Amino acid sequence: MSDRELEDATTAEVRVEDPTEPGPVRGSSPAPVEGGNPEAGSQALRELLERTRLQRLAELRESSPEPRPEDVAKAAAAKAAKPERSVGRSKPRADHLGASQRIAQRVARRTVGKLVSGTTANTQPVPIVTALKGTPYQAPVQATEPSEDEARMILDLAADIAAMMMRAGAGTSDVEVSVIAACTACGLATVEVDLTSNTLVVHYSTSDGRLLTVMRVNRGESTHFAKLASVHKLVTDLVDGRLEFHEARSRLDAIRTQRRPFPEWFTTGAWGFMVGALVLLLGGGPIAIPLGITMAIVVFQFGKLLGRTHLPSFFITALQAASATLIATIAGDVGIISSPQYLVAAGIVLLLPTQSLYSAVQDALTNFPLTAAGRVVGVFMTLAGIVSGIALGIVCGQAIGLSHIEVLVPKTSPHVVTAILSMVAAAVVSMAGAVAMSARRRFILPAALVGLASHITMMSLTLLEIDNVLASLLAATVTGFLSRPLALRLGAPAIVLMIPGIYTLLQGLSIFTAVYQIASDSENVTFAVGLSSLFTAILANAALAVGAVLGSYLALPLKNLKSQSSAEEKVESVRSGETSTAVIDSVQPGGAKTQSSGPGGSGASSATGASGAIGTSTSTGASGAIGTSTSTGASGVSASSGASGSAEMGKLSTDTGPIQS
Repeated sequence: MSDRELEDATTAEVRVEDPTEPGPVRGSSPAPVEGGNPEAGSQALRELLERTRLQRLAELRESSPEPRPEDVAKAAAAKAAKPERSVGRSKPRADHLGASQRIAQRVARRTVGKLVSGTTANTQPVPIVTALKGTPYQAPVQATEPSEDEARMILDLAADIAAMMMRAGAGTSDVEVSVIAACTACGLATVEVDLTSNTLVVHYSTSDGRLLTVMRVNRGESTHFAKLASVHKLVTDLVDGRLEFHEARSRLDAIRTQRRPFPEWFTTGAWGFMVGALVLLLGGGPIAIPLGITMAIVVFQFGKLLGRTHLPSFFITALQAASATLIATIAGDVGIISSPQYLVAAGIVLLLPTQSLYSAVQDALTNFPLTAAGRVVGVFMTLAGIVSGIALGIVCGQAIGLSHIEVLVPKTSPHVVTAILSMVAAAVVSMAGAVAMSARRRFILPAALVGLASHITMMSLTLLEIDNVLASLLAATVTGFLSRPLALRLGAPAIVLMIPGIYTLLQGLSIFTAVYQIASDSENVTFAVGLSSLFTAILANAALAVGAVLGSYLALPLKNLKSQSSAEEKVESVRSGETSTAVIDSVQPGGAKTQSSGPGGSGASSATGASGAIGTSTSTGASGAIGTSTSTGASGVSASSGASGSAEMGKLSTDTGPIQS
């Protein structure tokens, strides 16, 4: 291949020509100074340009394939058609790479740039609606942005929902997703939620830049699972579009004054029955069961009496644990019962911060470190009060001359009757726990089912001689796995069934045994052994909370599959233009559904009273047209379809307003 053909080849991107006029060339030797020999400078410049030209031609020979004649002809024709530049200098290349190497470099730079920068800007904030993924509110019906006054009212509603849930005993993650779901369903898609152990801040910025902030402070907890279930149902209806703002406000005000499903004396008796069933579950005799019920009622009332003095909870818990220990020790010394340790262990379960421990572990595992730290401090102080109270009771018993308790009970072989009685006791414990937590009546039998399954799992793992901590973890995983789908189907959060189910697995006897070994003077057991046993017992109780959270997350696909399938059915029905014939009734005063069909068959309509709940109806006019109409108040979404003589989807329009009729 000749040099001229290489210059005309299409792969030669830069062509070097002789300069039209003398002068300095970028990248070449500097111009000779004044007074020097100009001919020598020009000759050196020409030699440098010639060497550069020859070097590039050699590179092109190595990197370029043999051009075809038609390619050479096309290149020559393009060169002839292109006008020559009369002014200017040729721009020499800054590098000496071949064409293929330059192409490879460009491709590599483009690929690396995509990998580093990504398809989206990595500094953009994550939408808050993504926090609803994996929750019962993962597909909210979103409305358009409301006005400033309406936004403030929506923020107040969401903050009141959160405050009520926090006081009723909900976990931090449940409170956060409920606030986000309520705000998103009402049109506040850019709301921000900041939640700590006892403080909630909800912040929203309007489209014109105005800032709205609402704060709530929780200064105490009063476990009320019935109220928690009612709030959960309220948020669910709001997210699904079956409720508008003013009706949600009215329902929330009614929930605020909702009474407990059982009277106070019945709840106190439920705590007593739970302790009595725990005594039977641990292996106590027939006399120890009624004594345990009586002891639990006395300890419970004693704690309420101490609470009126505004004494810190640490001292109240310590005094309750000391009184339970003394009652059991005196009963064993007198000879009423032969195993007082079972009585003390059941009393310890009554005092254990089960719900706080579960919430602390859940917050730690769901990225709420500050709230988890605050709850852990509270749990630690409660456990310290229990340990201090047991030690105080043991020391006081030894001081007044009470007999020594044999806490190390030898293991016995399982018996059929014993196994049946323990399963019945486990079911009673869970049922009594649900009643004591003020759950509704429809949650009592599911709680018994969850507690029974947890106890059977724990008993099976114990027979297989699996370590106590690992067995507690696996049994609590079963509890969480069963609690979530059952509770959501009943319209309540998973904690409503999870806490009563965990009561059958709590390690009260291990705690009492370890503390007794530490406090009592024994030559066979050292202080280090007792301290190790106490740490193991606390670790086993913490494993229960971890397992419950794990089981709840393992059960997520069970609910998600159902939600996704229903959402896909809705989308397919909308795409296919099918008319919905379901009629959704809302419980509200003054609401009424109307149906109308005119001569032209313009469609159907649904209307409500002051609250404007959602409704769906169908009608057929004289010409056979089918139409539907749906309207909501809070979310402000209305859709209508219908035409004379045809059935087709209408236009989707949105509107907002706190009141729609």
